[in-house]
Amino acid sequence: MAKKFWRCSVCGDVHYGLKGPEICPTCKAKNAFVEITEKEAKKVLFDETIDGPVFQKDDLLRVWGEFSKDNDLKLNPETQIVDTVVEGVLANEKQYGLKLCPCRLRDGSRARDIALICPCNFKTHETWKTQDRCWCGLFVKR
Repeated sequence: MAKKFWRCSVCGDVHYGLKGPEICPTCKAKNAFVEITEKEAKKVLFDETIDGPVFQKDDLLRVWGEFSKDNDLKLNPETQIVDTVVEGVLANEKQYGLKLCPCRLRDGSRARDIALICPCNFKTHETWKTQDRCWCGLFVKR
């Protein structure tokens, strides 16, 4: 097994290892780490534009599936919603270098952009509390 990069979806902490920590050492969130590419890790950590492989649609779906496996959430069963979000996330990565949520507006500041990387800390949003889904509908409560 090869080591990979992992990012906490709550605080953005980046980890390098065989798997992401079960509990984030920075913010203490449980099961919040999602696999990212080395390119994305360097962009998050150092704000560098690095050439390198990016996730394709199937990779992203696999990563999101793994992220949701041990959580109280799952990918939305409505595939049209998931496909739309995938297209938007990949388009944002191509344009901005980060897998930014396609449904939320960025202001161009590093701090704001980092907070919008998908999956974001959506459990703090009103839609999670009232509609049982993340902001864009990619994830829904089990």
